[in-house]
Amino acid sequence: MEADMSLAPTDYDFGLPENYAFANNITCANDEARKMYIEAFGHMLNYNHEQAIACFSATTELDPNCAMAWWGIAYCVSSNYNWSPGLGSGHDPIQQALKVMGHCTELEQDLIRALATRHSAEARDAADPSVLNMGNDPELNVAFAEAMAPLYEKYAGNLDVTAIYVEALMNLKAWQLWDKNTATGEITPADDNTLLLVKIMEDAFEASEEAKLHPALCHLYCHALELSPFPERALPAADVLRTRMPGLGHLVHMPSHIDAWVGQWKEAIECNIAAVEADDRYVELTGNESQFYKFYRMHNHHFVVWCAMFDGQYETALKYARKAVDTLPAGDADHGAQFMLAGIIPMGAIFLESYVTMPWHVMIRFGKWDEILAEPMYNDKEVFPATIATQHYARGVAYASKGMVPEAEAEQVLFKEALANPALAGRMMHNNFMYQDPAEGPSILNVNAAILEAEIEYRRQFLAQQAGEAHDFTAAFDELRRGVDLSLNLAYNEPWGQMQPVRHILGALLFEQGHIEEAEEVYRADINLWKDNMWGLLGLKLCLEARGDAPEELAAVTALFNERSARADIVPAKTCFCAQDALAKSCGDTSCC
Repeated sequence: MEADMSLAPTDYDFGLPENYAFANNITCANDEARKMYIEAFGHMLNYNHEQAIACFSATTELDPNCAMAWWGIAYCVSSNYNWSPGLGSGHDPIQQALKVMGHCTELEQDLIRALATRHSAEARDAADPSVLNMGNDPELNVAFAEAMAPLYEKYAGNLDVTAIYVEALMNLKAWQLWDKNTATGEITPADDNTLLLVKIMEDAFEASEEAKLHPALCHLYCHALELSPFPERALPAADVLRTRMPGLGHLVHMPSHIDAWVGQWKEAIECNIAAVEADDRYVELTGNESQFYKFYRMHNHHFVVWCAMFDGQYETALKYARKAVDTLPAGDADHGAQFMLAGIIPMGAIFLESYVTMPWHVMIRFGKWDEILAEPMYNDKEVFPATIATQHYARGVAYASKGMVPEAEAEQVLFKEALANPALAGRMMHNNFMYQDPAEGPSILNVNAAILEAEIEYRRQFLAQQAGEAHDFTAAFDELRRGVDLSLNLAYNEPWGQMQPVRHILGALLFEQGHIEEAEEVYRADINLWKDNMWGLLGLKLCLEARGDAPEELAAVTALFNERSARADIVPAKTCFCAQDALAKSCGDTSCC
């Protein structure tokens, strides 16, 4: 049965009928129910699981015996790659699917039985949302993956079954498919499961042109390879997702998970802006402002900001940083309830408040010292603990860069006081703690603490140097080297937890003090990690100019820097605006450089 274009959602652009052929072919009593199922399926592909559940539930009202709608509800509340707790227990809906599946196809019955292994009454009854136990047991995820393995063999060539099996395998080690040695940079598979799931997808791509266009497989392949040694292998899949289902924001955003690792900053910015626009339309259509999907919406804004920072686009970065902040409040002028998410995650502030810090990081990246000092400050320590710490970090860096050491030291005292705020405990930016005791592990504000200490110490010594007094930059450089290590050891995130690479700060100040050889090493390592980024190329260019003995490499690096900085609205003179002459020599367009 071919997909019926007339059943496509009218409010969302799901692209070609092939994208939802699975949904179109499920056993269903009437076209009205099938149309609702197709909409649910699209939201499921888009990881907008709450909206998918709502549409699957509406399908059961239109056809109570649509077993695959009950299956869809159970699937969407289950653990997923981005949120292992899931949204709830799928035991009751999958049991209902088992009861009414007698008239279903053999494939549908097999999928329902497989998903039934993922949920139990015991796990449902043990659920405790207050500790993020939503009724999904990791051992049951293993059982589901094992149940899908024979179905993958039985229905060889069925791309939807393949995608469900791959996702089941990925959920066993979500966001930990690859291990990276931060000392050597070597990336290796976490286990044989990683190799298996990658092979399954690549076998499908090799066997079928249709597989290369399959939205779910392309989505999963980007996730599977983003931290692999070879992210570029996922570029064809990423390119498919840019336009395949343009009404679904998360899928439109997904290419940037590969773009960032191959240096395609322009493409990453473009697809995330398109994703923001698609999601804004979704909210406009549904009024669903406070859903779990808000995390995905914030993620798109965050990605624009991060990539625009790498690309030298200050106006774009600040625009979307402020738009993210404006998107967070849910009608509460006092901001006290702005992070509550319709009861799905009552502790929503833990995961969302960190986005309020983004404008401060943008202004630091582009040396907007006066703007930082003029920025309105947050005062509610219960609601904005991470933001308050970040604003004192930003103000401290601004004062230090302006040579106002006593004022910077005063901000550092306030920064340290903010780190001691009990409300800061547990605040997250994706996979990273905003702050935790350094003995417990890395955190974003620990990186910031090292940067702030180094900036203040460097400026003390710089002022002494300028005054002809004794000076020693050793402590400042050691602290920045420590900051580099702390940043590299943050939990894997895209965007990275520390959006401005610490190497850009270290390299700029090493270069300023004539340590050209180490600065060059720093910049080469940076370019290797963040491929051909404008800032790293600038640093390497400056070092090669200072050396004066590699004209051919200098010409190539200069040409690449000119290409990569062509979109910048602020073309920097140094890789950090904390360097003495960075502001004076930087410009707002390429004509002056």
